Amino acid sequence: MTRPATADVLVVGAGIMGVSTAYHLARRRAGRVVMIERDGVCAGSTALASGGIRHQYTNRIGIELTLRSIETYERFEDEFGVNPRFRQHGYLILVATEAEHAQAERSVALQRSLGVDVALLSPEETQKRFPYLATDDLRGATYSPRDGYADPYLVTTAIAARARDLGVTIRTGCEVTGFVRRGEGVEGVVAAEGVVSAPVIVIAAGAWSGVLGRLGGWDIPVSPLRRSKFITAPFPFESIPEATPFVIDPHQGISLRREGAGILLGIGRREEAASFSTALDWALAEPLVERAVRRAPVLADAQLMRTWSGLYEMTPDQTGIVSAVPGVAGLHVIAGFSGHGFMHGPIAGQLMAELILDGRATTVDATPLALDRFARGETNVESLTFT
Repeated sequence: MTRPATADVLVVGAGIMGVSTAYHLARRRAGRVVMIERDGVCAGSTALASGGIRHQYTNRIGIELTLRSIETYERFEDEFGVNPRFRQHGYLILVATEAEHAQAERSVALQRSLGVDVALLSPEETQKRFPYLATDDLRGATYSPRDGYADPYLVTTAIAARARDLGVTIRTGCEVTGFVRRGEGVEGVVAAEGVVSAPVIVIAAGAWSGVLGRLGGWDIPVSPLRRSKFITAPFPFESIPEATPFVIDPHQGISLRREGAGILLGIGRREEAASFSTALDWALAEPLVERAVRRAPVLADAQLMRTWSGLYEMTPDQTGIVSAVPGVAGLHVIAGFSGHGFMHGPIAGQLMAELILDGRATTVDATPLALDRFARGETNVESLTFT
C-alpha cells in the first residue's frame, strides 16, 4: 500500500489528543487527514495514565472542558462501539489546611454555578462515607459523584479505529525530524521516509511537543514531568470497596483508587527536573507506603506488586494549549494538559477541529487555551493539578 506523501491536515502524534483531533476533523470532512506517530497508537503518556475524569477544578475552563468531555465518556460505547470501562465512582479531593479549605469553598461555588454536582464534606462526613480513610488531620474533602475513571488504552485505540473508518490514514513508526517552511508558514514535515506535505499541521505530541516546536524554532512551553504509579496485589473488597472514589490527597502528594482486584497508588517528585526518563522509581515505594497507610490504615496489609512511570506534559500555568501558533500560518498545537489530557481529550480534539475549519472554537470558548497567553502574561495557574 502506498503511503500518502500529502495531506490536507497532518496530525503529529497518536495519543488521545492526536486521535481525537483526527477523528473530529474526519467527522467534519476536512479532506485527507493523515496522522503520523513515532511509535504506535497510544504508545506514549496516554497509555500510562490513571484515566481520571473530574469536574473539580479551580479555573472555569477546566470545568467547562469536563462538562463536555464527560458526555462523550458516558455515551462512548454508542459512538465508538467499545466499552471504555468508565467507572463513575466519583472523585474525593482531600482538604488538609485552612488555605486549602478556603480554596475548596471558592472552587465548589464555581463548580456548582456551572451545574456540577459537588459537595464540600466535613471530616466527619468524609469518614462516615468512606470509613477506610483516616480524616483526623483533615479540614474536609470535596466530592463529585459523576466523576470517575476509564481505560485510556481502550478509549484511545477505539477513537483511532473510528477515525480510520472515516478515512484517516495513520502511519506509525514515523518520526518527525524537521519541518518544511513556506514563507511565514509551514507546508510539511520531514520524516525518516521523506517529506509529508500539508498546508495545516497539528502538533499533538504530548510531552514531546516542546521538542517538536524547537525543531522549527518555535517556543511551545511544554515540558515533561515524571509521575509514578504502583499497584498492589489483590486487596479485600470488604476493606476498600470496588466502588471507592478516586481519592486525591494533595497535601501528601498521593492518590489511590481501585484497579480491578488491586489498589492503584500514585506519587511523584514535585521538584524533579524536567526529563523524558520513565525509569522505574522504586525509591518512592517507602514514602508512598508511609503516606498511603497514614491516609488509609487498612493498606498496612497491602503488598506492592509492580510499578511504572509516565510523563505529564506540563505548561507554566498547568493548563492545556489548543491553539494556532502565532505568526506561523498553518501550524497548530494541542498539548500541555498537565496531567489532564485523557479526561479532556475528546472535547479538546473537537475544539481543535473547529479552530482549523471554522477559524475559532465555538463549543467552548478556548481563549484560555491560546498559546499567546504566555507572551501576553494572561495566565491563571490551575492549582488543582496533582504532581
